[in-house]
Amino acid sequence: MNANDSRWAVAILAAGKGTRMKSDRPKVLHELAGRPLVDHVIDLALDVARPHDVVVVVGHGAESVGACVRDRGVNEVLQEPQLGTGDALRVALDGLAHRPVDHLMVLSGDVPLLRPETLRDLMTAVADGAAAALLTAELDDPGSYGRVVRGDDGLVREVVEVRDADSGQLAIREVNAGVYAFERNSVIAAIAELDNDNAQSEYYLTDVAAALRTRGLAVVAVPLDNPAEMQGVNDRADLARAGRVLNEMVLEDLMAAGVSIRDPDTTWVDPRAEVSREVILEPGIVIKGNCHIGEGAHIGANCVLEDAAVGVGEIVPPLTYLTGE
Repeated sequence: MNANDSRWAVAILAAGKGTRMKSDRPKVLHELAGRPLVDHVIDLALDVARPHDVVVVVGHGAESVGACVRDRGVNEVLQEPQLGTGDALRVALDGLAHRPVDHLMVLSGDVPLLRPETLRDLMTAVADGAAAALLTAELDDPGSYGRVVRGDDGLVREVVEVRDADSGQLAIREVNAGVYAFERNSVIAAIAELDNDNAQSEYYLTDVAAALRTRGLAVVAVPLDNPAEMQGVNDRADLARAGRVLNEMVLEDLMAAGVSIRDPDTTWVDPRAEVSREVILEPGIVIKGNCHIGEGAHIGANCVLEDAAVGVGEIVPPLTYLTGE
């Protein structure tokens, strides 16, 4: 949970509407592998912090998002009006004002594919003395991601949003993934200094990096080995891509643990499922929910399992629908 035994809080930014989803449902409640996007992010947060030290910033669809949040036993705070990501973090910090924490992790409710070990790398950077650490990636096509500008010392000097970048900055391939770790007192002071003098007239969380450097504090970049982890969800095509990436991660982990998967391209396994070693999964299988498949079981082609239990060595015939209900 911790880095060097310090206590961490987590702020999850989930106030946006997500207009490109073309839906009345808040973006963070659209489902990935059978669960809301924000639910996956809460899983990550609870690997870092205690439930009472996790706060979700809600806005659009606050009632329905808040209900999901409360089901997980974490806290919610309302951002109203929504004045940008920097303002969202200010609201989160207000919600954590009385929590005895030393450091803060900031996640996005629509970035569900991060691995816990990636977050621990950020935590370690801050525990080792940086005021802030931000997750970055080198992309061949940086697109609309904010560009990471480094100083001569190799530290992050600033993060520039695309709408505010000049031609030289747009040529930078290192981008900001939107995931941060902070020393708490430093980020509180930096947030207080933000202004909205930019193309969108919003308070940018990315401006915190420059504010910290102005104070002479260290801001480090933690590069991602696998940029797929930082994939966000802005529309339904993104949601489908995220589903594929998550499934690939799950299947890779299962195969590394001793599960035989005949055709990964047609096999879908819920991250919550427990699949034991020596299990054989034939093509076309869908495993949903909290399934448990015992060691040496053989699941036939084109089966659907939902919240089901399969015993040790059991054979499930092809074209079977098996449910635990």
